[in-house]
Amino acid sequence: MNQKIEDKVTVIKESLHTAGLDISEQKNGIRLKLDSGYHIDIFTLTNSPGQIRARIKIEEPDPLRRQAYVESTQNSLSRALNGVASVEPFHMSREVGGEYFYNSVLELEDICSDNEPIEVSRDAVEVLDDSEPANDLVVDAAAEFEFDFDLKEDNQLKIVKTLAEEAIEKLETVDAKMLRRSLDMMSLKRSSAVRLAVTRIFRSAMEVEEIEQAIQNEAKKIVTPEDRMELQAVKALSTNGFLAPVVDLLWQEVFNDEY
Repeated sequence: MNQKIEDKVTVIKESLHTAGLDISEQKNGIRLKLDSGYHIDIFTLTNSPGQIRARIKIEEPDPLRRQAYVESTQNSLSRALNGVASVEPFHMSREVGGEYFYNSVLELEDICSDNEPIEVSRDAVEVLDDSEPANDLVVDAAAEFEFDFDLKEDNQLKIVKTLAEEAIEKLETVDAKMLRRSLDMMSLKRSSAVRLAVTRIFRSAMEVEEIEQAIQNEAKKIVTPEDRMELQAVKALSTNGFLAPVVDLLWQEVFNDEY
């Protein structure tokens, strides 16, 4: 996470802490625990790092009670961040197994500070590249461009974190009906091993670790030549669609031993 975004999340964290709320550190952000037992995750997006998102997961089947709870949560968060950040209305992104996910975008208000990080333009970066880099720049560049092709003991490639995060972000914008329609358009039978694998992965798309584990589990079930040919076809058909990162991860895991 770059320094500018880290500072934004830190400002939000400190404001919530000042309001006396229960906060814990999470990957790419923070988690705010609510008195109801639910929590709000506040984090940055991999494919849009300048955006701060808030997400709540609710297990309430009644839509009116659920909406009332969402609005109450939004009002409480807005009050806690008054003068610091605006909170857009929460909108439901998906429902999985009786759990309803709502997302909102937080916009940090302009606050001038002598300590505000300086943003370096791309032109400036190119100029720095022509000069002898400082030690810190060398370390940062190494971390940024480190290839994620570490081999496990079973000689399978490690799943790329950024692709797994992208898969989750894509699937958060899709519901079960949209997924079924997309799979139907690919002419996948309901009994198709690839279709069943993608559907189960969709239901597991909560956290990076969970989707990685689901990918590995489902890849072991795609073993016949017919299933593998079907996966190849789905990969070609899903290019640039919301299923692209999921299918790419599944394809990578299935065909690791061949490359």
